[in-house]
Amino acid sequence: MGIAELLRSTAFRLAVVFAVVVTLATSAVFGFVYWHVANWDMMRAQASLDDEVGKAAAEPTAQLMPELERRLTRDLRQVEYVGLFDAQGRHLYGNVMALPSIPLDGRTHIIWTTMPDGTGNESAFFVGRTRPDGGTLIMGRSLYEIHALQQSILRALVIGIGPTILLSLIAGIVLSLRAARRLNAIHLAIERVIRGDLLERLPASRVPDGIDEVVRSVNRMLDEITRLVNQLKQVGDNIAHDLRTPLTVAHIRLERALDEPADELRATAHQILADLNRALTTVTALLRISELESGLQRSSFAPLDLVKLSRDIVEFYEPLAEAKSITLTLQAPNKVPFVGDQDLLHEALTNLIDNAIKFTPKNGHVQMSVESAPNGPRVEIRDDGPGILPEDRDKIFKRFYRAAATGHLPGNGLGLSMAATIAEVHGLTLRLGEASSGACFEIVPPSRKDGENTRPQSRRQTPHVIGA
Repeated sequence: MGIAELLRSTAFRLAVVFAVVVTLATSAVFGFVYWHVANWDMMRAQASLDDEVGKAAAEPTAQLMPELERRLTRDLRQVEYVGLFDAQGRHLYGNVMALPSIPLDGRTHIIWTTMPDGTGNESAFFVGRTRPDGGTLIMGRSLYEIHALQQSILRALVIGIGPTILLSLIAGIVLSLRAARRLNAIHLAIERVIRGDLLERLPASRVPDGIDEVVRSVNRMLDEITRLVNQLKQVGDNIAHDLRTPLTVAHIRLERALDEPADELRATAHQILADLNRALTTVTALLRISELESGLQRSSFAPLDLVKLSRDIVEFYEPLAEAKSITLTLQAPNKVPFVGDQDLLHEALTNLIDNAIKFTPKNGHVQMSVESAPNGPRVEIRDDGPGILPEDRDKIFKRFYRAAATGHLPGNGLGLSMAATIAEVHGLTLRLGEASSGACFEIVPPSRKDGENTRPQSRRQTPHVIGA
């Protein structure tokens, strides 16, 4: 990134604002320190002088004179002022030769006066008080040391602000360069995604921050987009694969039918229509699965009763079960409430019941059970069919897969895939349960353990038997 781009970047502007704010805050702190130290030293000196004058003014002259002399003798820096005057205002002792124009109230007053050595003028504070004998005591102190201390503090504060400003700007520039490089890396990654590289992901930092949360959200969005694109491609491939065979067969039959008599042409047309109907059924099922996987059906969720839904399905399949002499039973409590799409759940359970009846031999048994658990509902469908071979257990939920033992029966291998997708949309899992004979399919919450295959029988459950 060039200098011009850096100066125009938002990160650099934020860095400058940060430096200005730090500078103002530091200046305010330094100013407060200066004001507090300067005023405290001034107030301390004034209070000390007021106290000294108050005590000295009450002393007798014979005792006061030696003390004043010792005071001036120790004043090597010549910052002390002392003046003792009699009742008529005549000078008795000290380096203050005339009464200053201040009130004799025992309080400190700042005036401009001649220095003790007579070399110039300076600012000093004086305190005057009347003595018991009518005389006057004047004491003062030069403000030179206080002003020197204030200037020293001010100089130190000013010198300290410079490096603070410089370090703030340097820190701001470093941070802005880091942020600019990171944003530039994110921008380049987005450009690669725009050019079609859906496997590209935005770079995340090692230390999570606000930008990192956005990056992770965008990466999750890209994962979902990639999944949907792959799903769309898979649906397209599946449709093309499943349509190719019936369309090829229909094409060949139509070519042969052109050379057949009229009565045979009608039979060929019926065969072609049957092939096309199977192809359309497969395409519809594939599109239905794709729609379910995209989650578009979740907006139609509403409260429902799984027991009532299951009872309706069992009653609907009663004629088919009776025709095959199959015993169809429903074991369920009075009610199992759930929130979902009733049509989708009806479709999933219908697929499972239809498969169970289809693969169960004559005089067999199909049992459906529904129960409620703390973490969600549980639906189980058992049959006396050929069961699922161990080598097929990991494949039966894949699209178009059909086990070799059931390949001779009608179907397109999409029923279980659709049922599993519907269960997933509802936050449930379709899985194979344990069965000593036949097959067992369970729709359970995903938090339940896969090895959990036993279920408690509710005392309120009543069997509903159809067929014999």
